[in-house]
Amino acid sequence: MSPRTTGVLACTAAACLLLTAAPATAAPTESAYAIAASGLVKIPRTPSVSGPGKESLASVALPTPGPSLVSAKALNAAVKTGHAESSVAGLALNLGLLPTGAALPGLSAEVIEADCSDGKGSVSIANLKVGGKTLKLDQVAPNTTVPVASLLELTVNKQTKNADGTLTVTAVSAKLLGKTQTLDIASATCAKSAGEKPEPPTKPGGDKPQPGGKAPKPTPVPAHLDVTG
Repeated sequence: MSPRTTGVLACTAAACLLLTAAPATAAPTESAYAIAASGLVKIPRTPSVSGPGKESLASVALPTPGPSLVSAKALNAAVKTGHAESSVAGLALNLGLLPTGAALPGLSAEVIEADCSDGKGSVSIANLKVGGKTLKLDQVAPNTTVPVASLLELTVNKQTKNADGTLTVTAVSAKLLGKTQTLDIASATCAKSAGEKPEPPTKPGGDKPQPGGKAPKPTPVPAHLDVTG
């Protein structure tokens, strides 16, 4: 791994610590990350963005040294107000490298994407293979569980409502050996926009009739007229 890539990963880990330490009363913030793992092998949220911004990594191999458990051609995470998205391209998981003593199938995909906009989530998955077998899982219903092996379970389009009102959508969430090892691929969190407040209704009887049945005097209303030409 190049020094530049290592530096990006270190910054990502620090950003995650800051995000975790944020007070519970903080306003909801959009966030996104491309990959994360916990258990026997730990991978911090990489790359990770919280608040407006973008992070990208190319030709990534994690962890190092030695044979790589995870490799990808590109990892992306992007966030703006009301919207978050993340993606992994050219993903390959060599699950057989996990120190489990059990045979686990490999997993690969051309593209895995998660999108969260205005409190609604969606995923897109292209050519996902487990153990060499292609799984058609694009645009499946939220929280679809796919048991692909005795020791491996996938949850596709995993959607979770958070305490601060935000929604987290994770394209693929894997559990291996029960919960001994977890792996999340393409995750995005966003808040639902507050929306514009409706204008108060006009009170009835605004202009009163004049004595003798004359028409009421009009009430002037400030206005702006755009003139073109």
